[in-house]
Amino acid sequence: MLRRGRAKSVKAKHKYKPSRTVYAITLTLLCIAVLVYFFWPRPEYVSVKSGVAIVDSFYSLDPSFTDEAVAFLESKGIPVDVYKDSEVTVEFYRRLPTYGYTLIILRVHAGILERDPTSPTFLFTKEPYETGKYVMEQLTEQVMSGVIDPDNPSEKPVFTVGPLFVSMSMKGRFNGSVIVLSSCLGLYNTQLAEAFIHKGAKAFISWDEKVSLQHTDRACMLLLKALIEDRVTIEEAVEKVMETVGPDQSYHSTLKYYPKEAGSLKLGL
Repeated sequence: MLRRGRAKSVKAKHKYKPSRTVYAITLTLLCIAVLVYFFWPRPEYVSVKSGVAIVDSFYSLDPSFTDEAVAFLESKGIPVDVYKDSEVTVEFYRRLPTYGYTLIILRVHAGILERDPTSPTFLFTKEPYETGKYVMEQLTEQVMSGVIDPDNPSEKPVFTVGPLFVSMSMKGRFNGSVIVLSSCLGLYNTQLAEAFIHKGAKAFISWDEKVSLQHTDRACMLLLKALIEDRVTIEEAVEKVMETVGPDQSYHSTLKYYPKEAGSLKLGL
């Protein structure tokens, strides 16, 4: 033990040299600390807006649905936020649950990897694909590159996010949100819907096959009015839409909801 005032008289007989094992343990602990710092989930605080979000990556192509929906919602005194075109990115999807919306309408392209009953549905962003970006998410198949028209060689790929991204990388929880995917193949199977439900959504509404933009726009507007103006249940609203517009004439797709017990819910707006 070193005593005060006598440290100068103490001479070390042997110089301590850390072993390779100590170096290895130290390096391992340092790596673990870095991984924990960057990847350990941090608390996310929900901004409770209790309104409607319209996520529209087709806005520059055809703004008619979103403009009509915004006018309708504002006439009912319901707050609505629109996220369009280049705003629809991987990071936007990542933080979507934290915004606290009661109803989220996703007017975005959606697709599957292949015609297989177990193939998951991916949501398209407007963010150009880069091989060196979101590397961890790519390695774990949370995000992938995608093109809307594979037969168009000039089309540049964008990032898409799938069910694993919803489960593993979205921040916070949806706290009872109703998700409407006004696009193709949202309920081709239940993988994407289940991911949203496990993340806190109460209901997921979408098509079971491909659908034209015009057909889903008309159906989604009717759905919105049935839920908000007529105050009917999700089951009644979906049935009313299908009775009015019917299946898509080209692809014969049907509007459905998930899970089954969500049919008795009414929108809290």
